[in-house]
Amino acid sequence: MSWFKKLVGGSSNTPAAQPRASRPIPQQTDSKPLPFIDDESIQALAEATSDLYSVPLHEAADEDIAYTAWDAEFGNRLNEVEKLRRKHPVASEQDDVAELIRSLSDGPDAVIRQLPSAARDTLMLLDDENVSRAKLADTLGSDPALMQSLLRTANSAIFSAGRGQVLTIGQSLDRIGVDGARSVVLASSVQGLLSQPGGEFTAMANKVWDHMVRMAPLARALAPAFSADREETFAVAVLHDVGKLIVFDRISHLRTQRRRSLVIDIGFASLMLQHVHESLGALAASRWGIGEKGAQAIGTHHRLGAARTSPNPIAEAVYLAERADHAEQRGETLDLELVWRQGWLSGTPAAAAVILDEMRAATV
Repeated sequence: MSWFKKLVGGSSNTPAAQPRASRPIPQQTDSKPLPFIDDESIQALAEATSDLYSVPLHEAADEDIAYTAWDAEFGNRLNEVEKLRRKHPVASEQDDVAELIRSLSDGPDAVIRQLPSAARDTLMLLDDENVSRAKLADTLGSDPALMQSLLRTANSAIFSAGRGQVLTIGQSLDRIGVDGARSVVLASSVQGLLSQPGGEFTAMANKVWDHMVRMAPLARALAPAFSADREETFAVAVLHDVGKLIVFDRISHLRTQRRRSLVIDIGFASLMLQHVHESLGALAASRWGIGEKGAQAIGTHHRLGAARTSPNPIAEAVYLAERADHAEQRGETLDLELVWRQGWLSGTPAAAAVILDEMRAATV
């Protein structure tokens, strides 16, 4: 069963990316090799390099300016990753790691695949405030696979809440809303768009998919605790870690080019994913027409650096849902007070606690 089936219970004008040369790679500096760094210590690493997270992107109201800012921040993250590679005791000796970083620096046009034209047309239609519900239903229902996904989503526990089944696309739209339909179209398209990287990286990619699957309904449920829109939060949570999947897609691309599996240290790959996935995901969100609001939430969902000083209801709901999912997977008790402080969250802790308790009781 695909990740998307598990998820559902069994302005679209994107700024054009300007071509540019590969980003310069910084010179090697003399320092001791880094020890292995896993996702448990990424928070401390991010704090140590907090200057990378200081771009006040929330102040960029113009989408072209915001897109350029995300591109610049992604370049900063890649440069930092290259510095870390040069210090790493294993990755520094692996040519494939250097080539992957270079490949990621080729620019959004090369790195981020464009959605299929049919998906872009559907998303543009969903963005049109003047389009009739009948035309939306006809368009969405013309694709049997998409129609089944929409019906499955509308009838899932996430949206049905004890109500009867819906049988038509029109009824599905009434239940899940336009934002919900957008998330279905986007997630379904991305699933078919990005390639599996092969070997042990495929297992890593599948874990990312599964994490987003688990998080989407939890983030949607937590949205009211931050006064965030449920369906917008759901749509962002579905793809919040898509930047990681784009890196895996790039690994697949290089594997095809080189006609062999790549030799990349897993520990360093994990560090790279943590370091670049927010800004790369925000770039993808902008490129795919999700809008700056969604891109901003995806690009700041770890609540690091300057992002902490600016309340973002959707990003905060996603942050809490992610921490709750990690705690659940590790069999740990979520320290809500600690999470609230670390994420500088601005919602209502008592409301979030009630929601988490209800979600936990529903799964027992």
